[in-house]
Amino acid sequence: MRDIKQCYLEARQRGLTSSPIVFINTKTRLLFEIVIGTAYYLLLTNTLFAGEPNNWSGFVFSIWLFVFISEGIFAFNKLISCKHPWHTHTRQRIVLLIVFSAIWFVIAIWMAHLFKPLIEDDKPLTELNYNVSIVISILFVIIYVVILFSYNYHQSLSQVLLENEGLKQDKLKQDYRALQDQVNPHFLFNNLSTLIAIIRQDKEAAIRFAINFSDVYRYVLQSNKHTSIRFEDELNFLRAYGSLHKERLRDGLIVEHKIEEKYFDHHLPPLSMQLLVENAIKHNVATKLTPLKLNVYTEDNKIIVANNINAKHATYSTNTGLSNLKERYKILTDQEVKIIHTENEFRVELPLIKDVKK
Repeated sequence: MRDIKQCYLEARQRGLTSSPIVFINTKTRLLFEIVIGTAYYLLLTNTLFAGEPNNWSGFVFSIWLFVFISEGIFAFNKLISCKHPWHTHTRQRIVLLIVFSAIWFVIAIWMAHLFKPLIEDDKPLTELNYNVSIVISILFVIIYVVILFSYNYHQSLSQVLLENEGLKQDKLKQDYRALQDQVNPHFLFNNLSTLIAIIRQDKEAAIRFAINFSDVYRYVLQSNKHTSIRFEDELNFLRAYGSLHKERLRDGLIVEHKIEEKYFDHHLPPLSMQLLVENAIKHNVATKLTPLKLNVYTEDNKIIVANNINAKHATYSTNTGLSNLKERYKILTDQEVKIIHTENEFRVELPLIKDVKK
């Protein structure tokens, strides 16, 4: 018994959500066994012993016989359920149960033979009737064992599928967190570089940028706790973030918004639009003579960020931003991020998610 308890404990430590699968609850199981015993008795009395008066001792004996056989098989099934689970030791489990069932049936019949004189009422069973009743009882035991196999295997398979799904979801969360953790240093590095550039040009503007940046970065830290964010919240952040770059680029950056309010309660990954704005500014010249025009608008359940192309000829890039965004979307939804790059425009279409995967 100590080994069984230890086995169950180890199973829980491996992350199993419940004890090894057995067979229904006690009341249901006993009721099923009584029904089988009753069916066995009625079959015998209406075939081999038709026309003879019903014998209560025979009825009770039939019930006892099948409860004894069934509970013995059930107890053995429970005993081996931990060390020989269905989903990993199917063949061994079947062989063990068949061998034990055969041995246990022989023991039950031997005991039945000992008690047989008590139910014969001075009228011994003929050899033919006795042998036929044994064959019929074997068939009924086979029915019980097959049902036990089927139920056990189905329940075990269901549990394994649930556990695998749980592990899959845990992995997805870990993968998403790893991708999201890449955004923070990426965001911090680029904006510190921007701050350094502003300091060289206008110290007063640099101070304003630093103050605004502290507020914006607070949002970054808060949003990093979530796998997705409301579109309205992300949009408000984008406006604040755009003002940071407007402080530096002034007339070199033109941002236009055309947003439909019906999408405000939809979701998208945190900092996704910020990444697109940052990407556009990083790879394009933005001056008063050649302004960078950003167009942010909604269309067909998507938020679209498009910019004209004033490409810089020498820009360092790790190429992780857009790929990171794509990977995060794959985890959250089946919808894909679309990137359209033409000669005059770079456009990214982000799906707005109504029902986010948990």
